[in-house]
Amino acid sequence: IQSDYLYNIIDLEPDFDNCTYINKGLYKEKTKLKFYKQTNPDYVSQSLVSNMFGNDYDEVEVDSIKNIMKENNHNKIDLLKLDIEGSEIDVLNQMLDDEIYPKYLCIEFDLLLKKKDPNQITQNLVKRLQENNYKILKNKNLNITFERLL
Repeated sequence: IQSDYLYNIIDLEPDFDNCTYINKGLYKEKTKLKFYKQTNPDYVSQSLVSNMFGNDYDEVEVDSIKNIMKENNHNKIDLLKLDIEGSEIDVLNQMLDDEIYPKYLCIEFDLLLKKKDPNQITQNLVKRLQENNYKILKNKNLNITFERLL
């Protein structure tokens, strides 16, 4: 855990024995993909979107939510938080196709935020989420928190 993030949660006394680090990226399928690096080496975020940052990249193993859940014997997700630099659309559409419905979603919509969404796929996904009983609880600069109502 990054030290700045740990500083913010340490008072909650998290039980790290209940956390598992999985050394792979999240995507719509199991494969290996290029993660493009930022031009500033001090920034750690990378993106599958080739024109989001720079031209240098790392190759990373990725897998779907469904496959990762199956590997870990999980049958539900309470909270899914995604800040995955433009891949959120593919991941969430596949999640819905697989009929996986976390109770809460916290999503940063990077394509729209960085003006890389000329075809309005972000708006289409938000509409699809709402059609699947997700209600927007908060929208702060395209960091949107949803709750699934039944």
